[in-house]
Amino acid sequence: MNTNKTLLAFLLALTDLDTPLSQGENKSIKEIGDQLDAQPLAWERYTKPKLLEIIAANPELNQRYQTYYNQLDTTVDIPPELLPTTAEIQPVNKPSSTLISKGIKPKSSPTGYDQQINNIVIVVSRTEQPEAAVKQLPLEKLKQFLGTSKK
Repeated sequence: MNTNKTLLAFLLALTDLDTPLSQGENKSIKEIGDQLDAQPLAWERYTKPKLLEIIAANPELNQRYQTYYNQLDTTVDIPPELLPTTAEIQPVNKPSSTLISKGIKPKSSPTGYDQQINNIVIVVSRTEQPEAAVKQLPLEKLKQFLGTSKK
């Protein structure tokens, strides 16, 4: 669950940010989402180190990320029903007017826990303000499960 822990902790940390991300951070996060979408197998070698650099460069984000990562590290399994569904992600997913479909259509549709987390990160990262977009997702149940809900 290492990939999931990193991405989930990142998403949860974004929901708690009090200050907006800079333009540079938004651009970098968009690149992370694009990379995760285009090359999911490059996670360990390329994408994860880049994401951790972005997180480490923002003290507030890093502090929240570390808190969530440690909580996820001690959690055995997170029930999949605590993650936002495709229908709950859809309102955040506003397609770009310049979006063009290219490539080969996948033989199977993405399913499962890992893919759902990846989809959330990809959609959130492609918005103008990822920290605002992630707040539109129903992640409170997950926070409550971890015992960190901000009231």
